[in-house]
Amino acid sequence: MRQIKASISVAVLCISVCIQTATAQNLPLKFVPQPTSAAISERDLKSRIYQFADDSMGGRLSGSEGAMKGTAYIARELARLKLEPAGDNGSFFQDIPFGRQVIDSSSTLTIGDVVLRNGEDFAGVGPLGRGPLRGPLEVVYFGMGFDTTSLLTPEQVRGKMILLSPRTSNPDNLPQLLASTGYRAYETMLASAAVVGVITAQSRITPAITRMYLPPTGNVGVIPTSPTGSAMLLLNTRAAEALLGSTVANAVRGSAGRTSDADLRFTITRMPGRNVVAVLRGSDRRLRGQYVAMGAHTDHIGIRSKPVDHDSMRVSNGILRPEGAERAARRPNADEAARIRALTDSLHALHGERPDSIHNGADDDGSGSMGVLEIAEAFAHAKRRPARSLLFVWHMGEEQGMLGSRYFTDHPTVPLDSVVAQLNVDMIGRGASDDVTGRTKEDVEIRGRDSGYVQLIGSRRLSTELGDLVEAVNRDTRARLTLDYSLDANGHAGNIYCRSDHAMYARFGIPVTFFSTGGHRDYHQVTDEPQYLDFGHYRSVTQFIHDVAERVANLDHRPVVDGRRTDPTAACQQ
Repeated sequence: MRQIKASISVAVLCISVCIQTATAQNLPLKFVPQPTSAAISERDLKSRIYQFADDSMGGRLSGSEGAMKGTAYIARELARLKLEPAGDNGSFFQDIPFGRQVIDSSSTLTIGDVVLRNGEDFAGVGPLGRGPLRGPLEVVYFGMGFDTTSLLTPEQVRGKMILLSPRTSNPDNLPQLLASTGYRAYETMLASAAVVGVITAQSRITPAITRMYLPPTGNVGVIPTSPTGSAMLLLNTRAAEALLGSTVANAVRGSAGRTSDADLRFTITRMPGRNVVAVLRGSDRRLRGQYVAMGAHTDHIGIRSKPVDHDSMRVSNGILRPEGAERAARRPNADEAARIRALTDSLHALHGERPDSIHNGADDDGSGSMGVLEIAEAFAHAKRRPARSLLFVWHMGEEQGMLGSRYFTDHPTVPLDSVVAQLNVDMIGRGASDDVTGRTKEDVEIRGRDSGYVQLIGSRRLSTELGDLVEAVNRDTRARLTLDYSLDANGHAGNIYCRSDHAMYARFGIPVTFFSTGGHRDYHQVTDEPQYLDFGHYRSVTQFIHDVAERVANLDHRPVVDGRRTDPTAACQQ
C-alpha cells in the first residue's frame, strides 16, 4: 500500500533480529483451504489469504486477469454468505472503465531531415481518451526529474514537449517529497506540457525496454469523459539530442530545443476493472438506511519483468532496506555483503534456490481484503444484526492512485450522505519485532512490537467522537491493543492519511479510521507472501475492527463531525 519512514537506529536494530530469524520457516509455502466458520479465526484467515495471495493470482495488478480472479473469489464468498449485492445491475460488481492508451506504432517526430520512429527512437503512453497530436511541437529542457528546487512556470511549458533527464536512484525521503507543495507544483508544471519526454541512456528503445518501463498491463487509469494530461515518451539518446539540438550534458534548464513536426497517434485499450460491493442490511427500520462502510483494496503490483532469488532478496532487504520499497536500493558494504551471503547460503542449504517474480501482496493488501471478508462472514452469521446496515467495498486500483475508491465515491451505489463512517483496512497482517514502521526508536525499544498493536490514522481528523469510540472499544473488549498514532501526526513525512482509500471518503466529510500494522522489508517486494504473516496478531486486529464497526453501527446517532471539511477536489495534505 504505502511507504513508511524509519530511523537508521531502527534499521540497525532490525539487522540483529533479521540475522536471528532469517532462517525461520514456521509457516508453509502453501496451505490447503479449510471450510470457514462464523468466528474470526487464524485458520479462516490462513484459508483465505493463501488462496487470495497465491501465485495463480499473478500479483493482482489492476486491469489484469489475476486482479479479476481475486474479485471473483470475494464475490463467490459473498454469495455463499447471502449478503446483498450492491454493485451494478443487481450484481456484486461495480464496473470501473479502466483503460490504457499507448502511442500507435506509426507515430513519428520529425526534426529537419531526422525522422524519429516509435518503437526505435521512442515509446510512450498517452493521456486516456486523448486524440492525435499533430503539427509543430516546441521543446524545452527542464533537467533532472523530481527536482523541485527551481521549476519552470506552467506558461513556459504549456503545449510544449518538456524533456527530463532521469535520476539514477529514487530521491531521499520519497514519501515526504511526494507530499510536499513543491512536488505538487512540479506535477502541475508537467501536466501543463503536451508531452513529457524522459531521456534514457539507451541507443535504441527495444521491446524489452518498453515492457520494463511501459508494461502491457501497467499505466492503467479510469477513462475520463473529458481527457486531460500529458503524453509521456521514453527517448533514446539520438532522439534526445535531435530534439535538444545539443548533447544532453550541454543542455541548460529552461533552454529551448528544436521544434519537431509531431505525428503522434494513440490507441486506447479497455481493461477490466471492478469494485466488489455488498450490503448486510441493518436490523433497525429507522437506521437501516444508514451505512457503516468497511473497505480494503484487492489489487497489488503484478509481476516483475525478471525473476530474483527470493531468499537473497529477503535477506538483503532485512539488512539494507528494512522498509522494503519505501527506500531506494543501495549497495552493501563489505560487512553487510558477508552477512547477506552467509544468511542466503544457509537458506539455500535448507531448501535450495527459489526464483521468484510474483508480487503476491499477502499483507498489501491481501490481509485487509481477507480481513474484511472474514468480518463480513462473522456479521452474516451473527444472531442479531447491527442496527445500521454495513456496506462492504473492496476497491480495485489503490496502487494506481486510489482509482477504485475515487470511482466509488464519485459514483456511489448507495447515497453517499447515508454513509456515517468508513473503516479502511490496509496491511494488518504483520507486526513482529523485526518489522519496521515509522515508530520511534524509543517506542520500539521500550515496548517492542510483539505485545500487540495497531496503527490508527485519521480517527479523530473529522470526528473526535469516532476516535474516542475506537479507543473505548479497545478498552471494553479483550483487544487491549497498543494504539499507535505516530503516523497520524500533522505534517508527517509519510503523508499516510492521504495515501490509501479512506482519503476518498474523507474528502466528502465522512469520518474515517485507517487501520494498519505498518510497513516491513517485504513491502512491494516479491517476498510479501503468506508465510511471513503473523496470523495471531492478524486475527486480533481483524476482530478489533469488527468490534469497532459493530459499535458504530449500533450508535443511536451518527458520529458527530466536528473536524475541518475541505473541498473534495482539493489536494489532500496531512
